[in-house]
Amino acid sequence: MDAINLRAIHKAYGERALNDYKTISFFEYYFWYPFVKGMRTVRPLNYMNYNKAEAEVYLRDTIGYRSYARKHGESIFTKLFQNYYLPTRFGYDKRKLHYSSMILSGQLTREAALIKLAEPLYDTEELEADIEYFCKKIRISRSQFDELMNVPIHDYSDFKNWDGLQRFAKRAQGLLQKLMGRKVRIYS
Repeated sequence: MDAINLRAIHKAYGERALNDYKTISFFEYYFWYPFVKGMRTVRPLNYMNYNKAEAEVYLRDTIGYRSYARKHGESIFTKLFQNYYLPTRFGYDKRKLHYSSMILSGQLTREAALIKLAEPLYDTEELEADIEYFCKKIRISRSQFDELMNVPIHDYSDFKNWDGLQRFAKRAQGLLQKLMGRKVRIYS
């Protein structure tokens, strides 16, 4: 959502113009659309009861769905990104978020989640095959891939972003709530 951050990172590393890449400005997101246009963000999935096991049974019975061996195994790219790149580069294991949601919804016990988290994210041979496939698809060598995996890590906050503007908007929201004597829940 942070177009300021996107542009700052692109300015530092981008090679082509972002002419056709649509973004939304801070002003549009926090003021124009919610206050002037009266638009609200609705997240329908937050209002649905979801049970993974029931959904998989339904999909299997209706369209012949077969479950992937692991979360985000639907493609080699997402599998490699979620199960290798994020944990290896940033220590970010998305299974923790997924299992936490399942624990909170009563679909998994904490003990079962800990057992699943102890399982390796990738089989060594499968990982090598997926890296080879990925490199072939994006036309880079394995040594280039290894170089990319070892470049210095940057945090988004290393680049200009809208965090300060967002803090200001939150303070203004709090002030507005005090003046009006009621909650203002336009975008938060």
